[in-house]
Parts: sequence; structure tokens; C-alpha cells
Amino acid sequence: MRFLSEIKLATTESFKAIFTSRKMLVMFLLGFSSGLPFLLTLSTLTLWFASYDISMQDLGYLSLITFPYAIKFLWAPLMDRYTLPFLGRRHGWILAMQVCIIFMIILLSFYSPDTHPLTIAGICVVLCFFSASQDIAINAYQADILLENERAIGGTISVLGYRIGIIISGTVALFIAFYSSWNTAYLSMSGFMIIGIVGILIAPHPDMSKITIPKNLFDAVILPFKEFFTRLSFKSALLVLLIIIIYKLGDALAFSMNSAFFLKGLNFNLIEIAIAYKTNATIFAILGSVVGAIIITRIGIYKGILYFSIIMACANLMYLLLALVGKSYVLMSLSVAVEYFAGGLGTSAFIALLLSLCNQSFSATQFAIFSSIDSIGRIFIGPLAGFTVENYSWATLFFLSFVIGLITTLIIYLAKKPLCKMGNLKINA
Repeated sequence: MRFLSEIKLATTESFKAIFTSRKMLVMFLLGFSSGLPFLLTLSTLTLWFASYDISMQDLGYLSLITFPYAIKFLWAPLMDRYTLPFLGRRHGWILAMQVCIIFMIILLSFYSPDTHPLTIAGICVVLCFFSASQDIAINAYQADILLENERAIGGTISVLGYRIGIIISGTVALFIAFYSSWNTAYLSMSGFMIIGIVGILIAPHPDMSKITIPKNLFDAVILPFKEFFTRLSFKSALLVLLIIIIYKLGDALAFSMNSAFFLKGLNFNLIEIAIAYKTNATIFAILGSVVGAIIITRIGIYKGILYFSIIMACANLMYLLLALVGKSYVLMSLSVAVEYFAGGLGTSAFIALLLSLCNQSFSATQFAIFSSIDSIGRIFIGPLAGFTVENYSWATLFFLSFVIGLITTLIIYLAKKPLCKMGNLKINA
């Protein structure tokens, strides 16, 4: 009962802070702005394409559209080094990217997958570039503005905003598509981005006297890499990067095709998916993040990363059971709840790990590097998922995700010492 009270208190305090602190309100609004475009180029886009006669193999390739998230570290140093001539160092970049995102979403609403699939794909790639750039600037702003004792609550509130954004671009978009059209749904989503613009316009500016701006582009590009690879050893750095790539790989394999699984594999309609999947997923992902944060404060980051990896792997067995049983609304809802709660646990531990791996002198660029590397597995796993479903079965896909999760757990267990040393974690925690 005490543990449940702590969860309730942590959640209540997070929502309370949004309305009592200008800084935390901004964290929520910018989190929303970051989350809204994400599903428009991922599962919502997959459902849009799946509504037409498009093969599972081709749907799997849609995940490649989001590759800009995997390479955003390439231009992150530019956003560290240069300042746009309006609003300030971080504010200017965030606002510019938000305006570009709105334009690209509006442009999407003029096309349809049955007549212009490649055009839509091209627009989505550009949209992902602007969205990834917005994420770089927002993460950098968070690192600049949040004090050490504010980062935990600030991160939680940002995730809350991010998840609300996902609800809008997932659930609300599906309702609009069902009762009107997909084009209307995407056009409506562009209007919600105004919320993020309000957020950056009221955002306080950080104390620039405490922030060191790279003297030149060479320093902005080279020093973050040099520091990381010489912190312990080159081999240890590579091992840590491998763990970042594979940590949520099994989860990503199951996630990459689950929208198509519900629509085409089990024949649920868009409203059923919106209610049982999209909304359910967001609620349990938030709950998992809050519970994960509480557990990590008790057992430490390394144990959280290890234990939650096992839980995420086992959670994918729920989808395997659903694939074997067939269409069941109750089992679908339960499967989504379990998977996204486990994913929330893993996300809370993973973000804590990435923050611990960042050197404060290069936190913006290094965080972009780590989050980009994390995206690699999620992006390029889509074709494998599509191939597996097309040539084998849905059950095979989810069993494979379970096996990958167990392999990931084993690697984390064997890499305990270098991982803890690179992240300055307690090795006995």
C-alpha cells in the first residue's frame, strides 16, 4: 500500500507542478510539441497506408522514413554552435522547427497513399528531419534551464506532455479519420502544434553566464566524441553504444508492426484500435514511467536497466499469445497494457542511463548522439518485421522479439563493469 501511495503522490505532484511553475508548464508544452509529430510518421502513418491494399512487406519499409532520428547527431553540433537571429540560442531553433513541422503536416493532407505513396514518404522524411531537429533543441534547452534538483520532475513532466501529444496524433487522429477522412485528420494535427509554439514563446531563458558555447564548429563536432571514447577505453565505449542500440530492439520489433497486426492480422476497426490500443498504450506507458522512476531510486540505474530488460522481453509474449488465440478485444487490451507498462519501465531506466552517460560540457550533442543511436534499431527493424510476417507468421515475429530481449539482457549482465564505469554508476547497486 505504501508503494501505491508513492506512485499516486509522484503522479499528483507531477501534474500539480505543471500548473504552479512556469518552467514546468513549458516542459509539458514542449514535450507535447515533441510527441505530436512522432506517430504521424510511424504507427498512424502505417494505419493510413494499411487502409489501402498495401502488402505487409511494404508496410514494414515505412519505418525507414524515420531514419533522420537516427542521424540527428550529425547536425546537432550546428545547433550548439550557431544561434538564429531571433528569440535566443535555443528558442529560435525550436520555433523555427515548429513552423516547418506545421507546414509539412499541412502538405501531407493534400495527398493519399493509393495515388501518391512515394510523395507522402518523401514529405514524411522531411517532416522527421524537422521533428528530430526540434528534439535536439528541446533536449538542449532542458539541459540548459533545469537545475540539478529539477531534472527528475522536469523529465517526468516532459514525458507526460510527450504522451499527451501521442494521444492526439494517435487516438484523436484515428477518430477524425474514421468519421471524416485521413486528409482531414492530418490537417487537424497541424493546428495542435500551436500548443508547442505557445510553450516556447513563454519559456524562460537560461542563465547564459553559466553555459560555455563551443568556440568554433570543430570543437562542437569533435570534443563530444573525443571525450566519450577516451573516458575509459575505446572498447568500453563501443560496448556501451551497442547496449544503447539493442536495449529496446526486441520491443521495437514488436511495436513496428502492431498497428498493422491489430488492423489486418486481427481485423479490429479504427475505433477499436483507438480506444483499446492508442489510449490504453499511453495510460500504461505513463504509469510504467512513474513506477519505473520510483523503483530506480531504490535499486539504482544498472539494476533497473537489467531487470526491466527482462520484463520487456517477457511482455512481448502477450502479443504471441494474442496471435495464437486470435481476435479477442479483452486479450488485446491486456496485451497492450502489459507491453506499454513494461516499455514505460524500460524508458524511465533508459533515459536515466543516457543522462548519466552525458558529460555536462557536451550534453546537448552527446544526448543527440545517444538518442540517435537508440533510433537505429527501431528504424531498421521494420523491414525485418515485415519480412517475418509476410513469410512466416505474426506469432514468429513476437517470439523473435522475445528472444532478442533475452539476448539483450545477457549482454547487459556481462557488460556490468564498463557500463557502470562509463556512466559513473554505483557498480554494486
